[in-house]
Amino acid sequence: MKPLALALPLVLAALGVGCANTSISRGAFSLSTPASDAVVLAAVADRVRAAAPASLPPVAAIVADDPAQGLSIVDLGTGALVGRVQAPIASRPVVAGDLVVARVAGSVVAWSLQGAERWRVPDEGLDLVGASRDGDRVALVLGGAGVTRRRGVVHVVTAGDGSTVARTEIAHALGLPTLVGDDVFVPWDGQNLSVLDARSGDELSRVRSRDDVVGFSFREGHAVYYGARALYRLGAEAASGTAAGTPHYQPRPDELPGSAPFALDAYTSLRAGVDARERVRLAWRPDPALPGVALLHNTVFALYHRDVFALDATTGALRWAFVSPHDLAGVAVVRAGLVVVDDHGGASLLAPDDGRARWRQALPVGGPQAVLQLPADFAPAPNTDDPPRTLVESLLVAAGGSDARLLPAQRFAAQRLAALPGAPATAALVSILTRRGLSPELRAVVGEGLVGRTEGTDAMIEALELHYDYVRGVDVPPVGFLARALAAAHERRAVSSLVSHLFDPATPTDDLAPIVVALRELGDPSSVQALADFVRLYHADVGAVAPVGGGDAIIERDITDQGHLNAAVEQAIETIARAGGAPERALLDRVRAHPAAPETVRVAASRVRDGAPPEAPPGDAAATGDGAAPGAGTDMTFGAPAGRLGPDAIDGAMSARRPEVLACLRNTPSRPAQLRVQFRYDGDGRVSNVSVMPAAFQACVAPIVAAVQLPTSLAVRELGTWICPTAN
Repeated sequence: MKPLALALPLVLAALGVGCANTSISRGAFSLSTPASDAVVLAAVADRVRAAAPASLPPVAAIVADDPAQGLSIVDLGTGALVGRVQAPIASRPVVAGDLVVARVAGSVVAWSLQGAERWRVPDEGLDLVGASRDGDRVALVLGGAGVTRRRGVVHVVTAGDGSTVARTEIAHALGLPTLVGDDVFVPWDGQNLSVLDARSGDELSRVRSRDDVVGFSFREGHAVYYGARALYRLGAEAASGTAAGTPHYQPRPDELPGSAPFALDAYTSLRAGVDARERVRLAWRPDPALPGVALLHNTVFALYHRDVFALDATTGALRWAFVSPHDLAGVAVVRAGLVVVDDHGGASLLAPDDGRARWRQALPVGGPQAVLQLPADFAPAPNTDDPPRTLVESLLVAAGGSDARLLPAQRFAAQRLAALPGAPATAALVSILTRRGLSPELRAVVGEGLVGRTEGTDAMIEALELHYDYVRGVDVPPVGFLARALAAAHERRAVSSLVSHLFDPATPTDDLAPIVVALRELGDPSSVQALADFVRLYHADVGAVAPVGGGDAIIERDITDQGHLNAAVEQAIETIARAGGAPERALLDRVRAHPAAPETVRVAASRVRDGAPPEAPPGDAAATGDGAAPGAGTDMTFGAPAGRLGPDAIDGAMSARRPEVLACLRNTPSRPAQLRVQFRYDGDGRVSNVSVMPAAFQACVAPIVAAVQLPTSLAVRELGTWICPTAN
């Protein structure tokens, strides 16, 4: 019996029974382990509520420009440099209480806030996923190669010297851990949240999501939260494994700059230094004092490099926008607002209601990555009082600038600005649209945002009064968009300015047709003679210019510009056929017989003369024979010509081909938020002369759009626009 008694401890040790520091745990992460019931999970939540949260020092771990030079630890309360770490760190550091943890080649190392090394453990060839401290223990998770890499390690060590308390290596992908007392919460494989005993590594309970993803867990006050695409609060209801049965916050599906996810991928480790995932993301913090799952300030903060947009977490309404002078290296939500640290070492506290900086602190160091540890009640004394800004004013700043990286944020700001009512928003849109160097994509977004606005037309008219002037440094105003917007607003005060731009050599050819259409829709009699002069001047202009010394004519206009000019002449012919008198109609006879006129122009003149001409409007001299001057008394108060297709009809026909259009955007380095497609169409619904913006997609998208069959109508030759959103 004695040999058997001696052998029994060895057998038990091999089975992992009663051994705290073993690499084999009993059933942890087993696929056959069932999810826990409500009673077990309620007990876990009770333990979390009973555990007193530690007091966290408000610090920032700021990585050097070259991560090989280590990092600095700064006290955000005082702005003082606390310590430096001189080590080539490879992973995004984690601040865990009074420790800073990061991966250094071959090891995971913990330093004190003063920069002294406390301990190191082998990294086992894996990245550092995350670390969490509570009391005298630290839970580390190693893995970090994505949810499809099935290898991870949970390592619980003592906070003082790094000695192993429990270690579990498993063939599963592990997410961000949380340590509360003797419980270690570990997400894994994107579907499960296991609660392990920190002393032994045994699995105590499990939440299995049946209709969502689990990637992170963290503690806030007396509650533990988990999730990935949504935020859940751990409690008895989590036993259902469903979103509907568990208190949670589901973010709105709004399209945000850079399509920032609700939370970063917790299964893929972040690098030390600049990581684009940290620069384009959402910041939020739950409020455990409120029932269920609610966010502090009921706000989600969308970050995009230097910009911050504060959005109502429930409705998606934009509250304010903030633009930092430098890229943001780190942010944290607190009850007093949003703390931001830029890569030049500037820290600010932005008020949650209006985004004004209420506190600023110049830090002794700067760097591309700042990991903040701030208690929820962090509230430094206000030391600045920025002047208040309206939402329109803040969006105007966010939509401007010359940093090409910020285009998605500028587009988002412009779209939100266009959605605001009132004259100030209109003036802001006009201000953006008239800036030099505006990208074509942003110009299209802002210009389309102007169309349909009826408030603030004074700003549009004022912009339209400007003409290109090289000496004074005045650019050509966006006449096409302004013409469309003023026509939609029925603003006849713009007629004289539109006519002046129609004959201005600096006016881009693609703006000519919108000007003509606007003059037609505004219906002012004074524009009839101007349109007739335009037809007389340009009906045979094909861009051929003979050299001064003689010889063959040189074509100085490309085919696209010629098409725009021909389209404008066609529109003018249509208008004077409807509203002009006998002299204007006689002009059309000359146009259709002119041998040098482009075929499209001659066909247009023949079409309106050979068909049933519009009846002369009341007061037309040709109709009344009263000898009045041509065009005198002409009533041009009609709107769009009969048969012109509305946006809904165009969108209904085009949307069927949208999947094919979106296929043109696959694998592109920059995906625009929308495509702007312009084209011509006739009464048979045939589409031609397709122009796509951004132009990079012209070759692929244009043939698809040209094959669309629009509804038949009484249209003769019209211009159409289709805005194709690219978000899936």
